[in-house]
Amino acid sequence: MATLVEEFQIILQEIENSRLDQSNLERALIKLLTFDSKSEEHLKHKESAYYKLSQLYCKQNQPQQVFQIMKSHDFSGFNQTRAAKIMRQMIDQVAQLENTIDLQVDMCQFLIDQCARDKKNYLKHKMQIRLATLYNEQEKFTQGIEIIDKIVGEVRKADDKHLLLEIYLIESKLHFGQTNLAKAKASLTAARACSNTIYCPPHVQAEIDMMAGVLYAEERDYRTSYSYFYEAFEAFNNLEDKRALGTLKYMLLCKIMIGATDEVKQILTGKHGLKYAGRHLEAMKAISNSNQKKSLIEFTKVLDEFKEEIEGDKVIRLHIKQLYEVLLEMNLFQVIQPYSKVQIDYITQRMSIDVEIIQRKLSELILDKKIDGTLDQGNDCLILFDTVKHDNLYQHSLSLINNLNGVVDKLFDRVKVK
Repeated sequence: MATLVEEFQIILQEIENSRLDQSNLERALIKLLTFDSKSEEHLKHKESAYYKLSQLYCKQNQPQQVFQIMKSHDFSGFNQTRAAKIMRQMIDQVAQLENTIDLQVDMCQFLIDQCARDKKNYLKHKMQIRLATLYNEQEKFTQGIEIIDKIVGEVRKADDKHLLLEIYLIESKLHFGQTNLAKAKASLTAARACSNTIYCPPHVQAEIDMMAGVLYAEERDYRTSYSYFYEAFEAFNNLEDKRALGTLKYMLLCKIMIGATDEVKQILTGKHGLKYAGRHLEAMKAISNSNQKKSLIEFTKVLDEFKEEIEGDKVIRLHIKQLYEVLLEMNLFQVIQPYSKVQIDYITQRMSIDVEIIQRKLSELILDKKIDGTLDQGNDCLILFDTVKHDNLYQHSLSLINNLNGVVDKLFDRVKVK
């Protein structure tokens, strides 16, 4: 045993002194993982070796090799909580590389199968929650909910409040993805109830606040939504979490949706706006300016210029689409207001929009009775009817006659009594 310990110390010293090139470092780290010792000191160094080796492969853009480490090592010697932490961090390192979501799904699925075989329930539940999170990112919401439905009963029986909190939170996100707001709010309420009974880490509390902000924004209560986003941003910013930028964008979105352009400028020129300055905040500034001008043409140009920044976030995408529809409606009314009959081609020329979009919007406005008119498909034009003004004289007259009739009946009854 003394020889193994000495060899372990020699390899460890070489790694720490950075004497090895990348290929030899890789071999040394792999050899370090093969030592079968349960002493706390050795386990600590083995844990560090897992992190360093996965980091090395990620730097070389070889995430598949990280998966191979998981397949070839069973993490013997580590308890379930510690093994879960190591695996989670290895997957986190892979997640920092682009286009690795499918690989992360495979890694999670492999670990779930392995844990089920070894009856490591805690680790299995952690990986299932991670898999549901990945399905949410892939917008495979049904598959994510199926996973949550499988484990929520088991976790309730175990009465693990921390796991339940994570489950309810991801469940809320999945239901929101399916646009089932009622269930999303119910899951978030359950998550908040769990968080009140245990110690809730700051980043988890920030996630709860951010999800609450998203749901209030969906109900168009942007002022309440902003307050939740602000709380989430403060937490993420203090933790130096990369999600702080996305939350700041949501704060700006709320101000844009209520037309508070001056407040948007204040946020962008403040310390947080300067700290996170970049194309994402430039996109929000451009949207705010075009919305202030009520210019659909300029708004469309902004959407084309910052397509990646807007389309990449589902929440931003949904609300910007709503804003586009509002601007489209306002600009349509401005064009058609002076006319009783107007050619569709003229409207498209004035607004620089495709004919199909104009026809779809006009049909929608007519059906919603926001426009009193009809589309003449033969002549390709919109015919607007004269608005007939209705007064309430007839209804008031009927009401007066009914009241007088009642008075006459009462008088007649009194005469009969006498």
